[in-house]
Amino acid sequence: MDRKDGIGGRELTTKDLVEMYRLMLQSRCFTEQVLVWYEEGRLPQGLHPSVGQEAVGVGACYGLGPDDWVIPSLRTAEAFWTRGVTMLEQLNAMLGNAASVSRGKETSHHAGYPERGILAGTGIVGGSIPVAVGGALALKMRGSEGVMVSFFGDGASNRGDFHEALNLAAVLEAPVVFVCENNLYAQTVPAAVGMAIEDIADRAMGYGMPGRVVDGQDVVAVYAATQGAVGRARRGEGPTLLECKTYRFLPHYPIFEEKRPAEEIERWRERDPIEMLGRRLEEEGLLDEQGKLEMEEAIEAELQEAIGEAEGMPMPDPQEVFENVYREPVEAMGL
Repeated sequence: MDRKDGIGGRELTTKDLVEMYRLMLQSRCFTEQVLVWYEEGRLPQGLHPSVGQEAVGVGACYGLGPDDWVIPSLRTAEAFWTRGVTMLEQLNAMLGNAASVSRGKETSHHAGYPERGILAGTGIVGGSIPVAVGGALALKMRGSEGVMVSFFGDGASNRGDFHEALNLAAVLEAPVVFVCENNLYAQTVPAAVGMAIEDIADRAMGYGMPGRVVDGQDVVAVYAATQGAVGRARRGEGPTLLECKTYRFLPHYPIFEEKRPAEEIERWRERDPIEMLGRRLEEEGLLDEQGKLEMEEAIEAELQEAIGEAEGMPMPDPQEVFENVYREPVEAMGL
């Protein structure tokens, strides 16, 4: 069964929709389990939970090709799964063991997997947005049809990095899609406190690019909007700003106290992106409750196997901290 969903991208098949559901479910299961392990002291790295926001990363990355690149934000774990990163690889990055992609030099939030088109990010809020523009320009200069997708939150859209990057991208017609995950809060402060406008997408007009508000709880809507923007970039028509309205169901960080209104959280939970797609799949006879249960059990089994393997890995030699830092080996510099 094929169907055309939204305004952009190839036709989604039944297999696509089920896979989107599985990816969102995997992210939910991973995040919830990792939070438990963090509280137990088994993982030294905390997590910025993306629970409730899974549709953004999955929808935006699902239709990308092998020549496309992404830079996830702190809360875009789904970009890693959708681009093919395994749960074991991310657990290794969290532990910083000898099997991690950077051998302990960076956390899982900002890990880079070049072979999967994931560019390493930065811990500086908004700092990856201009990096994404640079990456997009590199693709353009090489004559590649690849497109860069940059993820960031509503708080980052108030920084100078955001404004300078969007202006430069528009002027140079860089093949980049800016995806703002607007979960309505900058840590514990409502986004409205720092903006005199309601929609961040409105800012796009000032830079000469399209801006669009997207339902960030609807994975198919995010997919369609992103694919439309990606197609535009591939045709050499420049960047697009997408504002995905979404909501995180958990506090900003494990140690943060929840201060948001309980009724607001509950209202958004009624639009859980996983449940929304799950109901659609059930109504169309594509996935029943037994199928969902078996999918979740398979994910949980893989998670348990992965944590055992990750915890059994040795740590890197401390001297490796000097590798890949200087152009010359530290021995040649007498260090």
